[in-house]
Amino acid sequence: MVKMAGLAEPPVVESKVKPAPEAAAKLRGRARWIQLLFRVFRFEEAIIFGLLAIFAVLLVSVPEGPPMATLWAGFKYNFHGNGTMWMFLAWCSLGTLFLLVVAALPMAAGGKGARLMHGVWQGHDGVLGRGKATLLWGMGGLRAYVPFLACMGVYEMLKRLIPAVRGSTLYDVEMAQFDYWLLGDLSAAIVRKAMHAQWITDFLNWLPFGITQLDIHEACYISYVYAAPALAISLWFLGRREHFDRFIGAITICGALAYIGYVFVPVVGPKYVFPDRWLEATPGALSFMDDIKGRNRDCFPSLHTAWTTLYLIASWRGLRVLFWVYLPVAIGVYIATFYGGYHYIPDIIAGHALALFAYWAAKPLREWWNRRAGFEPATSPART
Repeated sequence: MVKMAGLAEPPVVESKVKPAPEAAAKLRGRARWIQLLFRVFRFEEAIIFGLLAIFAVLLVSVPEGPPMATLWAGFKYNFHGNGTMWMFLAWCSLGTLFLLVVAALPMAAGGKGARLMHGVWQGHDGVLGRGKATLLWGMGGLRAYVPFLACMGVYEMLKRLIPAVRGSTLYDVEMAQFDYWLLGDLSAAIVRKAMHAQWITDFLNWLPFGITQLDIHEACYISYVYAAPALAISLWFLGRREHFDRFIGAITICGALAYIGYVFVPVVGPKYVFPDRWLEATPGALSFMDDIKGRNRDCFPSLHTAWTTLYLIASWRGLRVLFWVYLPVAIGVYIATFYGGYHYIPDIIAGHALALFAYWAAKPLREWWNRRAGFEPATSPART
């Protein structure tokens, strides 16, 4: 290269400035603390903390909000009788305990028993090694499921706060207008009429023990109490951690976004606005789902629809045999959302959309969280 006469070469400038040793050590220490937080907490727990923060902001910002005693009573309701959290915890705990007992039986055996227990034992040998792995497996599964239980507890308090936040604002009229625009009548009334066709009535007359159509619909409608723990425990039992994590993350995302929807779009449901259009729910169902009858703003989106659809997606991807077992019940859930007068068409559409979004979002969110925690990418055995 030829130098131009009379021009000096430009000075060389360092492109990077190295921080002082003290500052670098401080940055490393801060990074370690951040990584530790990501290691200690699951991202579902971060969602729960976010919900609690929103809840606290609403509580202090609403002048005429419910007293803490009322909110605490709503939270405690979960832990006895037919409370939501009690049912979830009971099914999850009993199911895990049952599998722990099953795991203990072939603990010293080999062959098929050892292959079945691969997801629990994770390659450990000997009675002590397998016993420790079994105990850690059970505790880890319960811990991973706790955020979903906490999500239900937050809901029991939040639904008592929504009327104070939104007052008398309801969007049932708009939802009903959509039904009429799309179908010419309320979707719930159409479904009830269709389900009382003569051939269905004749078929149900063959059922034993005096089981009625209403009994079937309500049994399906509350099936989320056992469906989610059954799938979660099965995936954890088989060692399909990637599918388990995605399912638990997705149902927590579903719950959090649904609660936000309840605040922004309060809807009580056609059952209370048009009570003469179909059968009333049984007292048992009312005590389980309608402890504050007619005041719940928990219809848009339909969380029953979202969790049922999410269950079908997750079981199809992670444990297909459970998909086929639960599919008839899931269809019953979809029918029951209308038959019992719980939802309008927009609630159902939003519920399906929420499930699809939550299942999609759970994977990249988990991967981002694990990268921040410094974990290696998880692997999962092939589905069956």
